Amino acid sequence: MEWRREGWTARGERAVDLPGGVRHVHLRAPLGGPWSLLVRGILVVGLDVALLAGVWLFGLVIAEGWRARLPAVVTALRTSYRAQLTSVLVAFFVLPVLGFAAWSFARLADEARRSGDLLIRQTLRDAAGGAETVAGDPPDAIGHSLAELGRRLDAELWLYRRGVLVATSSPVMAELGLVDPFLAPPAFRATLEDELELTLDARTAGRPTRIGYLVVAPGPPGEQAVLAVPQLLDDERVQQQQEDLALALVLGTLVGLVGATYLAGLAARRLGKPVAALREAAIAVGRGSVPPAFPPGTPREFEPVLTAFDRMATDVRRSQAALEEARLRTARVLANVATGVIAVDEGLRVTMANPRASELVLGGGETLAPGNVLPQATSAGWAPVWQAVARFITDNRDVIQEREFEVGGRQIRVQLALLGAAPDGCVIALDDATALTRAARVLAWGEMARQVAHEIKNPLTPIRLGIQHLQRVREKGQSATFEATLKETAERILAEIDRLDGIARAFSRFGAPSGAEQLPLEPVDLAATAREVVRLYDLGAAPRFEVRTSNGAPPPALARKDEVKEVLVNLLENARNAEAKRVTVQIAASGRQLVVVDDGRGIAAEVLPRVFEPTFSTTSSGAGLGLAIARRLVESWGGVITLESDPGKGTRVTLTLQTAS
Repeated sequence: MEWRREGWTARGERAVDLPGGVRHVHLRAPLGGPWSLLVRGILVVGLDVALLAGVWLFGLVIAEGWRARLPAVVTALRTSYRAQLTSVLVAFFVLPVLGFAAWSFARLADEARRSGDLLIRQTLRDAAGGAETVAGDPPDAIGHSLAELGRRLDAELWLYRRGVLVATSSPVMAELGLVDPFLAPPAFRATLEDELELTLDARTAGRPTRIGYLVVAPGPPGEQAVLAVPQLLDDERVQQQQEDLALALVLGTLVGLVGATYLAGLAARRLGKPVAALREAAIAVGRGSVPPAFPPGTPREFEPVLTAFDRMATDVRRSQAALEEARLRTARVLANVATGVIAVDEGLRVTMANPRASELVLGGGETLAPGNVLPQATSAGWAPVWQAVARFITDNRDVIQEREFEVGGRQIRVQLALLGAAPDGCVIALDDATALTRAARVLAWGEMARQVAHEIKNPLTPIRLGIQHLQRVREKGQSATFEATLKETAERILAEIDRLDGIARAFSRFGAPSGAEQLPLEPVDLAATAREVVRLYDLGAAPRFEVRTSNGAPPPALARKDEVKEVLVNLLENARNAEAKRVTVQIAASGRQLVVVDDGRGIAAEVLPRVFEPTFSTTSSGAGLGLAIARRLVESWGGVITLESDPGKGTRVTLTLQTAS
């Protein structure tokens, strides 16, 4: 018997069975609606663009040897405002899309399951009456009857009796082993418990299936006829919907990414405009020009920043004007100052030089210009000066150094000061000290002459007093005592003459070079030396002189006896010139202090700090060298001299010395 079968499958396949075993199959490919076609078209175009971009990048790698620097890229992305904003917007757009897609997939699967269960129950109810009739047919007619029922209901039907497959609406599926020959154990147990309808999950031909069971022919437990209707869970329609949803999700994600990137760039440009305006304004302020106006529509959050920048720009302009004025004033001062000033960098290149510096270094005809290298632009005589400058910059000591050099027969005084750190160079101040040195020598010799005259005058006073004392004794006709007085006075006068000789020798020592050897210190009895000096002054009239010592002889002090006499003579002479009526020389018990106290007119407080200056004097006849010489002598012994005075009451001079013990 020949037969042909024709029908449409779930996939849109049309199968036609022809005699002779020939089978024609026609496939229907549904394209879907316009929305699904649009989604697929956009994704295909996007994929093509991505492939072209990948090929282009690959060509760049091959042609230019470019290698990505991943850490630098990661750092740039992490610190980029646009990248951060893009990440936030991507999270805002994409994460909800993904969540909605997951929820949609779950809803779709749940709806497909519920729709399948509803279809299974409806099919079972529609097939229940026919299946009960089929179950009563002879065994050889059950298969044909069940197939007719399945075609009429457009459903796959399986019939079980006593738990064993009896017939299917598609015998070929049973022949291929795609139908379970035995009733599923849960369904069989349910029939034993008189449960008439049941739906279970199973797998048919490796595919997930939902199977509904219905008892159609009652009987003893285990003897009932059970009708089964399978429904594939991965139905083509459901899969098509899921595929459309997945593609829509991918498109939505890509659109979200592109939109987030575009919006991030738009927001970054929007926020970057005030920053760019600030940058241009800052560059203009740095150049010293007027900054451009800020664009309108600036976000409100930037208004305090822009206001602060305007204030800063105003302050900068004022500071620049003040600096320019100070620079011009400094330039005018340097152009007329008598000191040569040169600023150099670490390579001794000139950055600034005033006319006086050019005159000192190059003479009258040439000028030091910025960029000149001093060792190359000057004569060889200046080489020691520039070497000292280079060493000063290298040492990088934050001090002001002064040196003197002889250049071309001139005495050049050089003062060096750093310009900030060492690499910034230094400032060189040059002075021609030739005439000044000569004048200093003349002044030094003049001061020396005054000191010699002053020191010679001091011994002359006791000599004059001694001769006057001899004259008074002679005039009184005291011949008995004249000889003794003449002898004593002559000895004192000779002692003073010897002191004059010592003064001359001392000044020859003062005039010697600074490294000349001085006489060694010796133990000096301060009390005895003071009495010798006071005894000479007692020969004259007022004031009254007195020497006071503690009980017992004080220990000797380290000094030079003749110099101690010089100091005492200077101090007693100052007291006599101050119109003192009483002068007391006190020797401390320790032997370390000698104090001269007088009741003269004293010294005013405002001039008291100047009493030890070489040319200072409170009298019109004094040379102002007494206390200066006394101080120098005391300090040469390692001692200290101090002076206290109360105007109208007197003066107190204290010598603190070292003891010999």
